Amino acid sequence: MIPVQRVLAALALIFALAHLPFLPSSLEDIDSVNFALGVRDFDVAAHRPHPPGYPVYIALGKFTTALTGLVVDGAASTIEAKALGLVSLIGGVAAVFLLYRVFAALSRNASAASFDVTAFAATAITVCCPLFWYLAVRPMSDLPGLAFALGSQACLMLAWSRQRPGADGDRRLGPDALAASGRMIVAGAFLAAFAIGVRSQTMWLTIPLLLLVLFDRIGRGVAGAMLGGGTMFVAGGLLWGIPLLIASGGLNAYLAALGTQAGEDFTSGEMLYTNPSPRAAAFALMRTFVFPWDATALAVVVLALAAVGVAQLLLRDRQSLAPVLALVVPYLIFHLLFQDTSFVRYALPLVPVTAFLAVRGTMLLSAAAVPFAAAAISIAGVAIASPVLVAYAGEASPTVRVLDAMNAEARNAAPGAVGMHQTFVRPLEAEDAAFPLQLPAPPRLEWLELGKYWKSGRSETLWFLADPVRSDLALIDPKSRQDFIDVQWPLVARPAFGGMRPSAVRWYRMPAPGWFVEEGWSLTPEAAGMSRLMTRGPHFAPIVANVRRRGEATRLLIGGRNLAAAGDPAARITLSIDGTPFQEFTAPPGFFLHVFDIPAGRLDGTGSLAAVTIASTPASGAIAIPTAIEQFDVQAPDQLMWAYDSGWQEAEYSPGVGVWRWTSEKATLRVIGDARPVRVTLWIESPLRYFDDAPLVRAVAGGRELAAATLSESREWRFDVPADALRAGNGTITIETDRTFSPAERSGAADQRRLGLRVFSIQVSNY
Repeated sequence: MIPVQRVLAALALIFALAHLPFLPSSLEDIDSVNFALGVRDFDVAAHRPHPPGYPVYIALGKFTTALTGLVVDGAASTIEAKALGLVSLIGGVAAVFLLYRVFAALSRNASAASFDVTAFAATAITVCCPLFWYLAVRPMSDLPGLAFALGSQACLMLAWSRQRPGADGDRRLGPDALAASGRMIVAGAFLAAFAIGVRSQTMWLTIPLLLLVLFDRIGRGVAGAMLGGGTMFVAGGLLWGIPLLIASGGLNAYLAALGTQAGEDFTSGEMLYTNPSPRAAAFALMRTFVFPWDATALAVVVLALAAVGVAQLLLRDRQSLAPVLALVVPYLIFHLLFQDTSFVRYALPLVPVTAFLAVRGTMLLSAAAVPFAAAAISIAGVAIASPVLVAYAGEASPTVRVLDAMNAEARNAAPGAVGMHQTFVRPLEAEDAAFPLQLPAPPRLEWLELGKYWKSGRSETLWFLADPVRSDLALIDPKSRQDFIDVQWPLVARPAFGGMRPSAVRWYRMPAPGWFVEEGWSLTPEAAGMSRLMTRGPHFAPIVANVRRRGEATRLLIGGRNLAAAGDPAARITLSIDGTPFQEFTAPPGFFLHVFDIPAGRLDGTGSLAAVTIASTPASGAIAIPTAIEQFDVQAPDQLMWAYDSGWQEAEYSPGVGVWRWTSEKATLRVIGDARPVRVTLWIESPLRYFDDAPLVRAVAGGRELAAATLSESREWRFDVPADALRAGNGTITIETDRTFSPAERSGAADQRRLGLRVFSIQVSNY
């Protein structure tokens, strides 16, 4: 007989040795930063860590941090990253033993002595899944939480096994079986509650199984099991709940912090609950079941076998179906509806059942093939994950690398101030970074703090740490945003690393800009959303652009939309400089774009900044006409300016991917100024996500075809526009596609737009 514990110990040892050298050197995600700050000073109200608080996990982190500090030299954040990674590794090692017990009980083999090949095979596949492999060193609560949940599940599944009817179908339990089952229920209930203090989502993995086991006891001593289980569940919760409330300043303070976190989750996350659609559901399912395997081919094999495994349970082992459903369905529903599935690590609790079903599917095809199939899948998973794990441990996070570069450069040329998007505030706090002048970073309003700095008369170079998917810096002169460095983490391209944040940093070194705007503008969808939220806009009150004073002639570009319905009154748009009207035009409902020359001397005056204001009033009647200013620029006549002209749909924004625009069948770019040759670069998403055939895309200027391509994948498309073609086309360049669709035609939605190409960025430059 194969000694079970030795085999499991061997697997656990191999797993530990394969991960121990690759503990992280830096905190890499905002959640890990919050955990590290919680280890230093536990304060849920201050998001140290973020609610619900994870008190047991933080206690484990404090313990491992103290131990790690004895053997590791380095900054506090480095020690905390390794210590929290060690907590994950310990959870992964413990999971080896616990997974086996859960799978053995599902296979009706509750014996601690006999070796269950199918349970071991499912255990090996689970721990070798790339997502599980990566999370075993990441400084996050996912794997420790799963380990505690598995402890509860192992106890409850043992109770379930001991309650199974005998071969004769007799459901009566003898005194020994009754006591043995009861002990496991009590232990499982305690661990279920205690696990919530490690990771709150574990309740969906344990409580449904606890209820199922208690339901199965009806007529067989259920009252005692409920009393004992309920008592121990309360005890397990109070063990961490009371210290949590005390540390949080009482129940009301804790609930206030919890409510704030819930509000942020529901407004910033991409959830099916807030965005129910077939397309969103398809992506959620793909992220949940395919991405954890980090390779489509491996995922297809595992999921195909798992589908056969469902049939195996239905045909040959229906009694195991109920606990399998209890283990997976409640969490799956919660995950798909109320979690942002782009964070692929949230799918970790679904990996064990997927692995178990894959083994069962193999059994239905050939029981003798189980060891070989499990070995092949496990080896493939490790082969995929190991190089990635080496890369993960070999490079610090983008935030840490940028901070090192900033500190090095500041020794020679310190900036006047440092600003940042709010997402970088806490990572820099964890790194104990300090600058002579660090600007505040109010969420979604960071650009206003830059404006305050420049309006105060400061003109020194300003450094800014930007999240590349944010779009608010479009509210600042593009000429001041040309000096930047991108620091990325290629790991985020791996499916199983989806949702890491921040995954990239763009470090701007910004001289004093030629212009910047205040509230009420709609230069990006993000800014437009804030304008609506703040009830700002040119139809409410004049909106302000601060333009640096200059004596020479200047050119001003303005574009936007009259948001009224077709047939409604036009809006009168008035531009003023320092309170004196400068230009006025009428904008009927729909898109508009204008360019005006500002004469020399018109921007002269006192102070360093001129106030250019834009107001929208009704051309007739007294009812305000909703108006959005979506494009704006002020440059010298010899500087290149360009704009979106007719045929482009309104810009759209998602926190996960940034800003994009759809073309219609024909979409025009307008280049302003003297005709000089330009180079146009577009980043276009694969049209095959929306069409069965790749479209033919053409670029035309002045009646001349400049470039043509059949686009079958996401790619950068670049072409040059000669000066004579620009002159012949009066500065316009048209992008044409022979494939378009309407969302209304495909899904019955109200959206009647004709959509062609989804374009994520455009650059127009002289060459």
